[in-house]
Amino acid sequence: MFHTVLCDLLGIRYPILQGAMQGAGGPRLAAAVSEAGGLGVLATFGGTEKQLRADIEATRKLTDRPFGVNITPMGRGFTESRTRIAIELGVPIVTTGRGDPGTSTVAELKRAGIVVIPVVPSVDHARRVEQEGADAVVASGCEAGGHVGTVSTLPLVPLVVDAVRIPVVAAGGIGDGRGFLAALALGACGIQLGTRLICSVESEAAAGFKQRVIDAVETDTLVTEVLTGKTVRTIATPALRAYEAARLDGADAARTAELKRAFRSATRTGQREEYPAVAGEIAGMVHDIRPVREIFESILADAAAQLRRVADESEQAGLSSTD
Repeated sequence: MFHTVLCDLLGIRYPILQGAMQGAGGPRLAAAVSEAGGLGVLATFGGTEKQLRADIEATRKLTDRPFGVNITPMGRGFTESRTRIAIELGVPIVTTGRGDPGTSTVAELKRAGIVVIPVVPSVDHARRVEQEGADAVVASGCEAGGHVGTVSTLPLVPLVVDAVRIPVVAAGGIGDGRGFLAALALGACGIQLGTRLICSVESEAAAGFKQRVIDAVETDTLVTEVLTGKTVRTIATPALRAYEAARLDGADAARTAELKRAFRSATRTGQREEYPAVAGEIAGMVHDIRPVREIFESILADAAAQLRRVADESEQAGLSSTD
């Protein structure tokens, strides 16, 4: 029922991509997503070249289905080295995030026969990567966890769909069949899941991380630059809230620097309540830990049920209007 052009492009059964997640999205999760019919994606952010090679080989031992690697542009050297590894090891699909990897990187990956799908936060960014040769884009709204822009998913997706000719995947604030169906209604050809998959059996996230996502409500996340120097949505901690409140209140540089040091000190000393747990606003909808296959089956069954409900209500409304 939900076969789209994305399935044909990537050789997958369902139009669902896994968001790359440091600390949660290792080989076990990527393989489980691919085995369930989606596209598993390995993260490179925070990892070494050796670790990436090992992760790719480990994933291949767990699945023979397509999977991808996410290259987060962390500087020219980082981008080039991860690009070389992806090409050398024959990774079929590369997603990119946190910024534009540049024309040369996209062209190099394309010459190697690799499908390139950048994650974009704006229409301008989507147009630029399309010109560089991207095969599709993930339009990621600011509701998402991790690095985010400033535009919400609901307006961003149709704006990007109208601006480019390549397939568009929706991300940010999607965690069930209603969100999946809404993304398709906005013109997307699929979705990217991140936060919901943190709380999967196959996720490599620590038990405490998963529990913090389960315990969170929709107002428990905030966007901060403290973690990486770029805007990141994460579950708030007391020290993070103090820093962001002071910054928004116009505190001077000395005060904000003091609060930033306090946050970093708390994380270094292992205070659980202060350790960052990167997740999106969808955390408020996550209430359990389930196998990836069950999560996918639930989303697709719910989307089908919602589609039937809308069709039935529309038919009933039509009949009523002719009575």
